[in-house]
Amino acid sequence: MPIPKPQKDESKKDFIQRCITDEKMKSEYTDIDQRVAVCSTSYEERLAGEKISFDYDETLTTEKGTNLAKEYISKGADVYIISARQQKDGMLAKAKQLGIPESRVYATGSNKAKVEKIKELGITTHYDNNPDVVKELG
Repeated sequence: MPIPKPQKDESKKDFIQRCITDEKMKSEYTDIDQRVAVCSTSYEERLAGEKISFDYDETLTTEKGTNLAKEYISKGADVYIISARQQKDGMLAKAKQLGIPESRVYATGSNKAKVEKIKELGITTHYDNNPDVVKELG
């Protein structure tokens, strides 16, 4: 029986409420505590297989950016570092600290190439402090 999936930007509270009141869930899991547990697991696993990327300078290098990357990694997302830098050497220490494989670190050389790489990799969500890059990605 398919378990409901969280919708994009749906809060955990809203998803759990929707999930536990789903008629199919009620018939499959008659115990409310069991439904809550199944729905909570479904919410936590929602990021498995998602591709999330961060610009490096002024994004991943901030405390907020680092903490957000850690959160995504802990929830099963594949996290990438994609920068317009010329060399990735300076980004590798942060990648190692976070447990991001070197194969997911890209120095593209320009913002145009960065946008192209993000699209090529099928990144679900990209965080960047450059408004031009954000605008280009939509």
